[in-house]
Amino acid sequence: MPAKKMNRMELLAELAGTLKGYRLKTAGNIGSGIASEAFTLLSAGISAYMVALALQGTLDESSNKLFILLAFSILGFAVFRYLESLLSHDVAFHILVDYRVKLYSAFEKICPDILLNSKSGQLSVTLMNDVEILEWFFGHTVGSIVATLAIVLGILGFLAWLHPLLSLVMIISMAVIFTIPFLLKGTADKQGLLNRYKLGDANSVTLEGLNGVKEILALNYKERYKQKNDAFMEQLTDSQVDYTKRQGKEGGLLLTAAGVAAIAINITAILLVLHGKLSLEWFAVVGTTIWLAFNPVLALCDKARSFGIIFASATRVSDILHAQPLVKDTGRDIPVAAIKPYIDFDHVSFRYKNAGQNAVSDVSFQIRAGELIAFVGESGAGKTTCTNLLMRLWDVSEGSIRIGGHDLRALSLHTVHSVISAVLQDVYMFNVSIMENIRLGNPAAADGQVIEAAKQAQAHTFICDFEDGYNTIAGERGAQLSGGQRQRIAIARAILTNAPILIFDEAVSNLDTKSEMEIQHTLRALAQKRTIVMVAHRLSTIAIADKLIVFENGQVVQTGTHEELISKDGCYRKLVASQLQKN
Repeated sequence: MPAKKMNRMELLAELAGTLKGYRLKTAGNIGSGIASEAFTLLSAGISAYMVALALQGTLDESSNKLFILLAFSILGFAVFRYLESLLSHDVAFHILVDYRVKLYSAFEKICPDILLNSKSGQLSVTLMNDVEILEWFFGHTVGSIVATLAIVLGILGFLAWLHPLLSLVMIISMAVIFTIPFLLKGTADKQGLLNRYKLGDANSVTLEGLNGVKEILALNYKERYKQKNDAFMEQLTDSQVDYTKRQGKEGGLLLTAAGVAAIAINITAILLVLHGKLSLEWFAVVGTTIWLAFNPVLALCDKARSFGIIFASATRVSDILHAQPLVKDTGRDIPVAAIKPYIDFDHVSFRYKNAGQNAVSDVSFQIRAGELIAFVGESGAGKTTCTNLLMRLWDVSEGSIRIGGHDLRALSLHTVHSVISAVLQDVYMFNVSIMENIRLGNPAAADGQVIEAAKQAQAHTFICDFEDGYNTIAGERGAQLSGGQRQRIAIARAILTNAPILIFDEAVSNLDTKSEMEIQHTLRALAQKRTIVMVAHRLSTIAIADKLIVFENGQVVQTGTHEELISKDGCYRKLVASQLQKN
């Protein structure tokens, strides 16, 4: 995350910087905003002026020009108000798309660290809701700020032209009005940030309930979950109510200040009329337009009441965009064909952030090209950590990992992910056809290649059993498929990548015995052309490996074949004995 939180001015500068690509439309938006407010005041001023002339009996045919000017002002107001709304929202919605694209790119760079340290609800609020909140700023605030300042300066000039005293009262009034949101901004920022985090927490609990609804029903956890959900929703409601109370108080103060200011200016104008310093018709103009003149100021201040939420959302978005990835993508691209698929762990140690001890310590081993290797050990021994380091989801704390003689850190992430493909225990399926889910491994693959990969993964038969075959929609997260079916599709996906190194992390854990044996034959066939690393607990899967690497407490304690290690008194034989006893 960034070294320090940005203050309002820094956030404002960053938000304004995103407008650079939309300079022409932004200028049109600002110009239209100024014009629409100016025509509003002009229409009211002309009307008041004409009424004053009529009351004095001096409105004659020579005043026809005023009627024409009034009609022009009304038309101008309508046209420029439309243009202001159109251009402001056109820019705002394009910028929101830009932000969402940039946020997703940022998520990719800082994963998996952010996923371990943030709730999914908080991330979804940032990616969707917080970005949407920024529409208030780009669609309703940027142009308003400039337009309001221009109108205020224009009114001050007009009042100064009528009499300097009117301008002085206006300056004092504006100073008081703009001071109110400034004095309350500290409270607004704190409440806004708290509100966004409470919304994220509430979303997290809701998503948790949706994703775990089967477990909630199966374990009869409905009432407990409802109590938990109600507690988080109540906290969110309390936060929103507190924020709304502060908005109401601020709005009341602003309206009171504007009302007092308008009365003060009118009283000043009356005194000037009584002393012969201001004509009656110009008094009518001042008396009518001054109330309208405060409208854009109050509208801007009304938006300022929501700055707490806007800047809280901008802070959360900025935190993601400026977060520093733990893995720096500074390596170079190398053709996959130029990298031989042998692996070397050289005195590797790694510790997760904020962990008290190393997850793996001084791990060294070599894997030859074309070998089928199994990582063996109890849960938490360091097996998955080593596969994550091999995929460069993290960088080693000490030592080095080399593929084909190249240090992973010297390779670009694109190269690493092209050389290595993985099938994980928790398979994610997208809500598209089975054909497209498999084709994720190689978007350019023809249908025939996809089907061949499915056959190798022992998935072709069950896919054809579906009414729509390969065109069957998998459902969100693969809801239409069983765990074993999802794993076989994930294996087909990995096969289709044609990556020279394949990682299988408990990839056969959800398969029945027959399917497991078929996949084992597939793995043996694949190992003729590729290097395969398996993380497995099943003895039947472990036994087919060319070599076993046994982990215990984050260290490699044994290496060898199944036959070699089972004949020795050590960690592996104890693991096998324990598994046989359970069976």
